[in-house]
Amino acid sequence: MTGLLAPAHLALTVIIIVWDVVLAGRIAQNDQAPRVFQAICGLAALLVVPGLLFTLSTSTVITGRAVAAMDWVWPAVLLLFAAQAAYAFLRGLVNVAWGIPILIYNLLIALIGLIRYAVAHGHSPAEPFVSLLAAQSLAMVFAGGTSGVLASPLFLNVPMVSPAFPALHSLTASFRFVMSLYASLWCAFIIAIGLPRAVVQLRNYEAHRRDQLRERPDADFAVGVKILPDMESPPPPPAIRADSALLDTLDVDAIAVVVIPGASRQAIDSLARVLEPIRRDSTPIIVAIGYRGSILPELRRAEFDESVRLATIRRVIERLHPDILLPAEDPYGSGERALGAVPVAKWESYLISAARTAKAVDRKVRIGVSASAYTRNDSALYAWAASPRSPIDVLGFSLFPSPYVGGGIQADTRTADRWLRVTPPRKEHWVFATGGYPLAYGERSQEAAVWEVLAWATNHPEIKGAVIYEAGDYGQARGLRAPNGRLRPAESAVMRAIRQLQESAR
Repeated sequence: MTGLLAPAHLALTVIIIVWDVVLAGRIAQNDQAPRVFQAICGLAALLVVPGLLFTLSTSTVITGRAVAAMDWVWPAVLLLFAAQAAYAFLRGLVNVAWGIPILIYNLLIALIGLIRYAVAHGHSPAEPFVSLLAAQSLAMVFAGGTSGVLASPLFLNVPMVSPAFPALHSLTASFRFVMSLYASLWCAFIIAIGLPRAVVQLRNYEAHRRDQLRERPDADFAVGVKILPDMESPPPPPAIRADSALLDTLDVDAIAVVVIPGASRQAIDSLARVLEPIRRDSTPIIVAIGYRGSILPELRRAEFDESVRLATIRRVIERLHPDILLPAEDPYGSGERALGAVPVAKWESYLISAARTAKAVDRKVRIGVSASAYTRNDSALYAWAASPRSPIDVLGFSLFPSPYVGGGIQADTRTADRWLRVTPPRKEHWVFATGGYPLAYGERSQEAAVWEVLAWATNHPEIKGAVIYEAGDYGQARGLRAPNGRLRPAESAVMRAIRQLQESAR
């Protein structure tokens, strides 16, 4: 049932946008309406769709720099709708039954839109404002049914036009009542459910800001970065340029990429050319086989097509020769969101086949698997992978802020600590993915989350590296580089960690 929440929210978003355009356009053409009110409604109807397109276009490094100068349009649209609702209510042009909820809703999301705009441009608003931004993000998790919405630009609150003339039909009045109820529920979700959790989460981040990295004198800890969008087609030139510049700045110890099952030969060949200079520098390369539909939710779960995944693995090993291969990126994280709950036995069978396929091409490649949900299934898969009889060479964890467990990452790291105690490590471990959500909780939270995980990982001698997700925003807001080209504070934290570890090794 929860799998339908995300498509349902997107469908409602489209319905509200259509309603906004039609109704605001009708009010703008109503000669009996005040001229100022007509102008506000006309501008709102004219700009709501372009504003939405601009905010989606500025969510990725690939197109963001080209339209970054226009990202003010969406906050302006939110202010227009708030002004329209306020004017209609104060002048008595709207029934108070739906005028008041729509006014409060529009004012609330306009304020949050301005806060998000400030954060996207590198500002650090005061804690109450960031808490409000985080509260909306947490409410969106409950509306979308998955934590994946925290980084997605598609999940946002769109404004509502205030219906400033009487309903001409009972069906119209019923629809207006539904919209006012929707607005009321969102305000309740954000203030009553999201805000208390947001305050707790932000304080958790601050509590770990001063964590210390453990020195690794043997230089046996690598800090890596995941680069480029998930590969299904050849990597876009803007992404190559931006990520190459970031790698030159950071001097990272490992590189990670994600390949979508069924990726074309041209895509993998292009990726091989991009990675060739990195290969010559002997920098370890980690390749994970990902999933389709990681950004736009599908109405039904994708099928687990093992033959396509194995064929992709074969092409990846032949052309890229990675040091570590993850045949499935986060089986019970992004894997479960894309495929549904695949039984542990099926994952084990697939991983055995994947290891056999990969090592038939390159005996040196090491096979890895990562825990991410820390559920019973994840625990069972981890225990199997850690056993000497499994073909898994490297075990790992994915650690991202959780919206469900009091915020922060501590619940997941405590679970990982327990697993490490119960099953003493005989195999190498990595943190295969970590990061934060700068547009959901603010950029300081992303910086604190990355630093907290690096401090935790370096304190475990069996963990040999951590990969930061990711170099830039590619449809998901979690990059070290913002779509407008600005480096976020988390990039400084990664650079500081690399330098400290290098100094301890020297």
